[in-house]
Amino acid sequence: MIGLFRQLLLDRGVHPLHYALRAWPVAMLPTFAIATMASIIAQLVGAEYLFDEGQWGNLFEMSSGMLLLQIVVVAPVLETLLMAPILALLVRVLPRRRYAVIASAALWAVLHSLSAPIWGVCIFWTFIVFSTAFLVWREVSLWHALGVTAAIHALNNAFAGLGLTFS
Repeated sequence: MIGLFRQLLLDRGVHPLHYALRAWPVAMLPTFAIATMASIIAQLVGAEYLFDEGQWGNLFEMSSGMLLLQIVVVAPVLETLLMAPILALLVRVLPRRRYAVIASAALWAVLHSLSAPIWGVCIFWTFIVFSTAFLVWREVSLWHALGVTAAIHALNNAFAGLGLTFS
């Protein structure tokens, strides 16, 4: 299984759009499984409040269109732009690129946990994929890295955003 993930994520010998479309399920499916398991465990131990939408502040007070715009366009672009210098620094100070990927994902998980504690647990894997994609495509160009990573992120958030908008 790990070999398949590596093959899908480390091969940039395809068109960037094709890469984004095949990397998206690698990001989304395990994340969906992690979120489902976390939800089940939370229910079993009486911690359903971890998934309470009320902890997300006024996110749900905006229109559905604005919510989707924020989740699918704004967040992926801004977070990818912020990820670039963070990964550049981590690659310089850590001995292996995989450590930089893990550190980046951990940082993004912590940052997302500030909004909702369980969110960080649920999105850690997603940011493993985003960080890996960024570093893989950074070897082509910064624009490729930004575009591919933001596209995968946007696809992932579109799936989640549609669920939030219509829940």
